Amino acid sequence: MKNTIGQSLDQRLAELPRDVAPPRNLWPNIRNRIQTAPRRSRPILMAACVATAAACLASIFTWAVLRKVAASDGLPAIAGTAAFTEPGDPKYIKARDSLQRTFRERLALLEPSTRAKIEASLVVIQQAHESIRQALLADPSSPVLEELWQSTWHDEIDLYDGVVEATQPSVRT
Repeated sequence: MKNTIGQSLDQRLAELPRDVAPPRNLWPNIRNRIQTAPRRSRPILMAACVATAAACLASIFTWAVLRKVAASDGLPAIAGTAAFTEPGDPKYIKARDSLQRTFRERLALLEPSTRAKIEASLVVIQQAHESIRQALLADPSSPVLEELWQSTWHDEIDLYDGVVEATQPSVRT
């Protein structure tokens, strides 16, 4: 049994022309659409986007600052009892003493003028550390002073480490 629907469709397809020419030349319209001027940016829309982004950033920073202030409410009680002294951890003390010894040995290898500048820098760091410690004793609730005080520790260790690294004997193969 033959499928009449399939035959009529096949017959109809066979009767269609193989090529169809467009009724008119479409290329000029296509070229005009492609070559249109680029869309202009909308300055008001861009300004609104920038303003929104700036407001979001300001909100995030405000939130972070307020959150930090709220979190530091417990600091005065803790800071008031602290003596603001060097850490007493034996491992820290041992490591620092070892680094200081190596620093002193390597410092002796440097030119006198370089050595004098490094020693002067160390004195400045140590004086700043003590001045900030004294200020902290007067205002123990200041997170800025506490951060500066800790920063001077890092500066001193960085100075020691910098001299040790700079005077490290080169390895030759």
